[in-house]
Amino acid sequence: MISHTISDERFSEPAAVNAAIQKAMAGREALLDSIPSIPAILQTLLGELAQPPEKVDLFRVADLIGRDETLAAQCLRTANSALFGRDANTSSLRGAIRSLGIDRTREVVVSSSMMRMGSAQKVVDMVVFWEHSLGCAILSRKLARSVGFEDSDKAYLAGLLHDLGYVVNLVLLPQQTKAAYDKGLLTGVFMGESEYEALGFTHCQSGEVVARKWNFTEDLVEVILCHHNPAAAVVNPALVAIVSLADRLCRGANLGIGYVESTNPAENWQEEWEILKGKVPRAAALEWADFAKDADTYFGEIRELVTAIFHK
Repeated sequence: MISHTISDERFSEPAAVNAAIQKAMAGREALLDSIPSIPAILQTLLGELAQPPEKVDLFRVADLIGRDETLAAQCLRTANSALFGRDANTSSLRGAIRSLGIDRTREVVVSSSMMRMGSAQKVVDMVVFWEHSLGCAILSRKLARSVGFEDSDKAYLAGLLHDLGYVVNLVLLPQQTKAAYDKGLLTGVFMGESEYEALGFTHCQSGEVVARKWNFTEDLVEVILCHHNPAAAVVNPALVAIVSLADRLCRGANLGIGYVESTNPAENWQEEWEILKGKVPRAAALEWADFAKDADTYFGEIRELVTAIFHK
């Protein structure tokens, strides 16, 4: 039993896990290449939106978003949604960006772009998957800001990407991954456990393969590989701990990948919190129970944003 932390001997034996991944990927290189990478336009947008708010050029942001019909439509739809309580709709992309603000614009463009990955897979509801990813991204950023972590935007991106391996597994081995998912639906068992039994590896290891293929930074690769075993992190343990804690809270609040786990993952937070306090001194001034309690108020906001972005 993995008990929500991928740390037993099955996951500490890299030779066996790597052999299983290599076997799964044998002859499927074309499938792996079919997973679209992060669009180049997104990299440029993120660079523009990462600046201090007073330096962001809204004309340039609107121009970049306007080059992608899907991104433009998502921004307009979200800005005109009930989430923002607008009495009159805006048809101007620049007006939509002003209404959304910098953070929300970033959430829309990143989430919309990432939603395209795996969108052709019909084995499971990909909207549910991205709901969890977006929830983790937003909560990771809130936690990072609360404890004074140096890069809250990196925490957001790490939260969004941490479960990338699910998409990889659905592309490589859709039926086996569906069987693992169905077991979770039936029994409430943690997906990492049923994945390992069905595939011989989990979304953590397969996600690492694609993250390296796409030349992600080492700290993002580490989050993808270690978010269920933060004690193994060495590059940026604080970032891994933040995403792991956000993941636990989301799954515990039924903002997971489509089913309620039999054991509440949000109850096992101590290890990650100790790691975070050891790496980010300001975290010691915050009680985890207080943040977790406040997170309850965030979930309504997260679900409203998810509805605005993903549901027509």
